[in-house]
Amino acid sequence: MSGTYLKQDFIKLEEFWIVVLALLTAWTLAAHQDAYYAIFGVLGSYLYWTFRILIETAFLTAVLFAVEKYCHRILPTWARYVSAILLSLIPFTLAITALDLVMGLPELGLDSIDLHSGSRGWAFGLELFYLLDNHIILSVILLLPRLLLQIGSQVANVTESDLKKETTAQASFFDSINPPLDGRVYCMEAQEHYISITTSDGNRMVLHRFSDAVKQTPSTLGMQVHRSHWVAHAAVKDVVIEGQSMKLKLIDDKEVPVSRSFRTTVDKQLNN
Repeated sequence: MSGTYLKQDFIKLEEFWIVVLALLTAWTLAAHQDAYYAIFGVLGSYLYWTFRILIETAFLTAVLFAVEKYCHRILPTWARYVSAILLSLIPFTLAITALDLVMGLPELGLDSIDLHSGSRGWAFGLELFYLLDNHIILSVILLLPRLLLQIGSQVANVTESDLKKETTAQASFFDSINPPLDGRVYCMEAQEHYISITTSDGNRMVLHRFSDAVKQTPSTLGMQVHRSHWVAHAAVKDVVIEGQSMKLKLIDDKEVPVSRSFRTTVDKQLNN
């Protein structure tokens, strides 16, 4: 159910920014009008460009919705966007040409050509070409919220996935300890029938078999480096080599010995 709510919030946020960008674009164009549109006055020019850009926005979003609904399995994302931009240009050109003719702005130049079918078709083709670059630029601007929100959603999903993995990893042996551990786990050390667990907040002695604790702790979280020692991957700061011996220096400056039987495992993990 939460996924449905998140999707609805995503759509509402995208729609909001599309409308905002459309209005800002329209008002920017109106503010830089030339003498061609001065006959409408300041308010008339703003209304004209607002209506025109909103028409273009409506056609783009409607065509994009149709393309994504019926072609999402056969077209990649970029192809769906390109298709929506090009296909929405045709109805937009028809609508805006009709609007301009009604308002006395015949962009097709019908007053200067013969109105036979061939000339009209040729003129409409020229009008498509004339509006293409403007339509592409506006479409890219209007698609920015969708692209940014999708990127943000993907990053959030990756972060959430990583957090779930880490939570799952720590939800094994460490999660069974009561009261719960404070801070991040650095290492474990076997001490007879107890385990000394070192965290970022201190030490805790827990009555538990060390071998069972290691088995219950996923390898994604840490590794056993000695018969009596286990360290978390994230806690290793440095490797100390003294002759034939190896030690792992942790971020709390504690040094943990590495036995020969586990040295290959440690080397493999450190080289990843």
